[in-house]
Amino acid sequence: MTEQSTELAWSGIARQVAASIAPAWPLDQSVAVNPWWQQRHENIAQAFAKQAVICGITGLMNKSYYRQLWGKQITPEHLSKALAELHCSLTPAQMEEDLQHNDSSLITRWETLAMLMDEIIPSDQGHSWAQEIVQQVSQFIALYHQYPERFDSTGKNGEHLYQSWLEVVARDKGIKTLLGVDLLAYFRALPKTINELLEEVGNRWQNTWEDSAGAEAFMLASLHQLSGWAGWQSWLDWQAGLENQHIDVPHTLGLSAILLAWDTVLMQWLRQHHEKTATEIRQAIHHQASHVEASYHLAQQQLTPLWVWQRALELSVQRPWIAQIKAAKPVRELERPELQAIFCIDVRSEPMRRALENQNDGIETLGFAGFFGIPIRYQTWDGSLSRPQLPGLLAPNLVARQTHKQPERILRLTKLGWQNSLEKPSSNLGMVEAGGLLKLISLFKRVVLQHGTENPVNRDVRNNEEWELERNQQPLTATEKAELGAGILKAMGISKRLAKVVLLSGHGSQTCNNHTSSSLDCGACGGQTGEVNVKVLAWLLNDSAVRAEMPAFGVTIPDDTHFYAAMHNTTTDDLNVFDAPDAPWCFWVSEAGNQARITRAAQFAITDVPDADAASRFFKQRATNWAQMRPEWGLCNNAGVFIAPRSLTRNLNFAGRAFLHEYHASEDPEFTQLEKIMTAPLLVMNWINLQYYASVTAPEKYGSGNKLLHNVVGGHIGVFEGNGGDLRIGLSNQSIHDGKQYRHQPVRLSAFIQAPQAAIEAIMLRHQDVADLVNNGWLFLYQLDEHQQVWQYHQHQWVEVK
Repeated sequence: MTEQSTELAWSGIARQVAASIAPAWPLDQSVAVNPWWQQRHENIAQAFAKQAVICGITGLMNKSYYRQLWGKQITPEHLSKALAELHCSLTPAQMEEDLQHNDSSLITRWETLAMLMDEIIPSDQGHSWAQEIVQQVSQFIALYHQYPERFDSTGKNGEHLYQSWLEVVARDKGIKTLLGVDLLAYFRALPKTINELLEEVGNRWQNTWEDSAGAEAFMLASLHQLSGWAGWQSWLDWQAGLENQHIDVPHTLGLSAILLAWDTVLMQWLRQHHEKTATEIRQAIHHQASHVEASYHLAQQQLTPLWVWQRALELSVQRPWIAQIKAAKPVRELERPELQAIFCIDVRSEPMRRALENQNDGIETLGFAGFFGIPIRYQTWDGSLSRPQLPGLLAPNLVARQTHKQPERILRLTKLGWQNSLEKPSSNLGMVEAGGLLKLISLFKRVVLQHGTENPVNRDVRNNEEWELERNQQPLTATEKAELGAGILKAMGISKRLAKVVLLSGHGSQTCNNHTSSSLDCGACGGQTGEVNVKVLAWLLNDSAVRAEMPAFGVTIPDDTHFYAAMHNTTTDDLNVFDAPDAPWCFWVSEAGNQARITRAAQFAITDVPDADAASRFFKQRATNWAQMRPEWGLCNNAGVFIAPRSLTRNLNFAGRAFLHEYHASEDPEFTQLEKIMTAPLLVMNWINLQYYASVTAPEKYGSGNKLLHNVVGGHIGVFEGNGGDLRIGLSNQSIHDGKQYRHQPVRLSAFIQAPQAAIEAIMLRHQDVADLVNNGWLFLYQLDEHQQVWQYHQHQWVEVK
């Protein structure tokens, strides 16, 4: 290659590396994210082997975990099937023997320049070179995002970040104090733009990298020093993409440039002051770079036994479900149910749905994406607050605006940001001084009376009965609303058999003193509760002017049908119906909550079955206890999704482990609804599943650590564990572990779809993301045929599950 093409190659690799990090949403919009989303085009075993080399993390459980399940949940049949499916040459006896040995760290991890310096030339001050890089850059980025007005560099996006850092680091005398060396002159000499920096980095390192694979590994290892902050930077890029903004220099590339600048400065210092050591470290990096592809291949071989045990574990979950499906006797679908209740597909809805269905044979429940098909951004009356109420994969194209003025106190709290308001413990000390007696009363209510807290924005939504829907700053006409409403009812599969009473049930969590509370709310609503969505949809579908226009779009709502907005409190299992009349069906709703609470009490090691009142008190105390670290288990133990009629699964109990999405292939002749489900809700469920998976299998990388040690960064950006280090992402230890055992079993999602095989394949052919997830092992795909036989899509063909 010419010198110019070489420079372009290194710059291109740097951009690819920067684009390899999945986005991490802020605390107040927390949605689950598949941390390997950007690797979906790779086979999962290859991606995990590469990760093991670059980061030292396998993404699989230790042998001790599988050893505890062997002979109990995992049977010899599961093991034999896993060996055959993965084409593994090991015998069951060899697998069992190997399982008895302790884990050994056979995989050789890539060592960054700073890690090698810690080994060969430790700092005289006793501080780690690697830790100092993390601490310096992490603290800078936290200040950069908290006080953006203090930085006036001319660049934009990632360029602005790099230039702002350069201004700060060139004057940071603390580095000498901590490391005992003066690096300021080297930092001041760095190029002022990222392109110039990457050119210099390439010139200085290309002989060491050997080739593009070595360069990629070097840059990946460098960026993964701060993969948490890289996730935040990636989120900024993601949001720009949703808004169709072109970014010349991605935010994530700015962080990558900073870390590569650190490598360049340290090597310059070494060459001037410790030439022999510099040569030794260069040789070590060159050796790693020239052998990195072989290292990936070896790591994949070394992880093979663990992959077999992982697959055996997943089969131990899938096979009983498949047996249930084959033996199931579908219930007859009601011509007109007495009550229909549409819930979010969230796994926490499944026990509540069963409890409600048990109250009366005339009740029908359905599962639908929790934003209820309304792609809205919620906006307060005065426009002071605006937040998305839809999955993070999508951009809102409608605005749902309040039509009443909010109280002044609520307005002040929303401007403060409720994470930093009187309602949050993070501001208690300062707010006691500022608020005086008012704050003292607030603290007394929460600590002694255990009244709990509530997002003031959600409290303000409570009394809003009328709404304005806008698109491109223009109010929607009755005809446009009718088209929207008709499309949603068709997608739900109930447009031709609407009950008299239809509950639109969103969900949200109730917790106290919990800066990660939005992670327990509705991911399909952008980490908010679904209250806005169900209220807007109920208002729209009850509007007589809208109903009058609907027949033009193939839907006629009976005059006696009324839609009620409802909220499922997933912490207390209360199902609250707004503006509910005094009617017999309200008793069914109340009793369903009682039954769901009694059933769920088993999750909390309550040995004696409580009565309804005791169960209600127990869960309300968890919701309002200021010291409660584990108010609920969220989506723990999620393992599968059924995209099929509820009539097929109504008599089956998935113990809160399955997402249930209503789908009738007979009502979808063009399979357009199936395509929407497979390209949006299914991807969201994959994100949820693999976030929980990663938080268990790789907690040091993709989990947020101990909740007790969390400190909120930038008001809402994320958390540090303690007072520094990288930004922590993912779920806390307390969200997945009860102190004795994991409450989430890390298995990949199994999608069961009742639709023709050809239709499913055609959708995968049109949508590469879906095909990649299936073909590369990031989720499992099963088809249920009309005879309830089950077929697995494996290696690009359908194989019947015997």
